[in-house]
Amino acid sequence: MFFIGKKAFIGCFAAVVLTVLSGLGVYAVSHTVAGFVPPLGAVVAVDPGHGGYDGGVVGATGSKESELNLKIALELGEILTAKGIKVVYTRTEDVALGDTKREDMQARARIIKEARPDCVISVHLNSYPDKTRRGVQVFYDDTGRGQSFASFMQERLNASINYKYSNRADLAPQAGDYYITKCCAVPSLIIECGFISNAEDESLLKTAAFRSELCDEIAGAVLLAVS
Repeated sequence: MFFIGKKAFIGCFAAVVLTVLSGLGVYAVSHTVAGFVPPLGAVVAVDPGHGGYDGGVVGATGSKESELNLKIALELGEILTAKGIKVVYTRTEDVALGDTKREDMQARARIIKEARPDCVISVHLNSYPDKTRRGVQVFYDDTGRGQSFASFMQERLNASINYKYSNRADLAPQAGDYYITKCCAVPSLIIECGFISNAEDESLLKTAAFRSELCDEIAGAVLLAVS
């Protein structure tokens, strides 16, 4: 079961320090996953948002959210698997899990519940009318169950990805009534991995190097959280 243990506390403290440094205009490279060993039997559910007929949002150059979500989710899962985490995906191909959106979401919920995970990461991309909006942002359910995990994840992403690529470290995690974060009684996050409506974010998301860096940061936070 998810908890913030000693390792996570140390990691969270480091993330806060990195955020303070970034506010002073100093960028420091955050920890990678190399030194962390998860407990035996840890399970993480990874949910690539959308798929199939539901392509999600579309970028300025035609990038489909569903396809990028899948690439990010599979790489994140590979990193976690290599560290000894059992990863359960809601999908591994560009398909929908039902004939309607409701059926699709219910199917995802069943997969997640049956996995009995320690936490859930749902991968998405953001879109906004103001095309200057950038960055990676974390969302959690409004019961507060995932709040500490969301804050921890957002601090890490602010101190690394957001500061490095968009020169900001002020994004805050947002609570809301999200079906996928409430389908299982464990801390569950939706990570909007960038604004596909922003040309710079879209360009980054299309590169393997950026996706790998992003996945390494997310995985590092997950490993600390379940340790």
